[in-house]
Amino acid sequence: MEVLQQQIVDTWFIHHRINVMLIEALTDEALMFTTSKRGGGSVGHQLAHMYNVRFWKLERMHQPWVAHLNTIKADDVKTINSLHSMHAVSAALIGDVLKEGMANGGVVKGFKRGVVPLLGYFIAHEAHHRGNILLTLKLCGFTLPDTLKYGIWEWNKI
Repeated sequence: MEVLQQQIVDTWFIHHRINVMLIEALTDEALMFTTSKRGGGSVGHQLAHMYNVRFWKLERMHQPWVAHLNTIKADDVKTINSLHSMHAVSAALIGDVLKEGMANGGVVKGFKRGVVPLLGYFIAHEAHHRGNILLTLKLCGFTLPDTLKYGIWEWNKI
């Protein structure tokens, strides 16, 4: 794989490892934290939504890749272990999509703008929710470890 192609894949997995840092810093109680007066948008719900969007995009690109997976329903119990596992599996599949798209001249089935915009889409979407999650945790009194306050910006170390 060429240097630029490797950097694209590496960027995805650095981003994924930041999500893993967040998931691993949580407790099952923290998954239920929300700032919504209606009860939606809990930390667990947002992490599930991030996974579901990955699933839906992968499903559009090549349904057999996700045939063994399921989306997370709103009323499903969210646990650290299940979210960690689902994020890991879907991250690996997206890594494969990026590699396949680059081998195909940057073309990705189901995302007409191509590999780099797809990477940008995933990172922007998940960073948005990660920011919401971090704010929710702070507002609910969860003590954030320094790895989440500052460590997420240490891309050369992640």
